[in-house]
This record gives sequence, structure tokens and C-alpha cells, in this order.
Amino acid sequence: MPKFATTLEPGDVVLIPTGSGASIRFDGKSGRRSRVVIDSALPVTITSANKQQQHAQSPMQRLARKPVPSTG
Repeated sequence: MPKFATTLEPGDVVLIPTGSGASIRFDGKSGRRSRVVIDSALPVTITSANKQQQHAQSPMQRLARKPVPSTG
């Protein structure tokens, strides 16, 4: 299996495909960063959870409107 060494920061997410038989080994820590070694038969993806949250939060604000009595 190919080995991939990387440094993860707080908020990073590792996406491992199903059936890849992957394993993650913690290799050390430096401040807020963690060094890991990933063994996987398939490519893995590393993304930041903070970027995901920014897309989920829409800049559009909802405004409360004054109720209007119905006529009828």
C-alpha cells in the first residue's frame, strides 16, 4: 500500500474512500499541528472543515416582517 505523510491542522478532515483498507498512524505533534502517515490503496482527500462551514453559512440574512392581517 502507498504511504502518504502529511501534517494536519485543527479543523482538517481526512476523507477515506470505502473499501480502501486504509490505516492512519499518528507520527507526532508540533504545536497545533499533527503529523500523520496514511496507508491507503486508494487516494485520500484532505480538506478543511472550516471551508465547509463557510459555504454552509449563507451571507443572506433573513428579515423578520411585520404580520399583515388577512382580509376575508
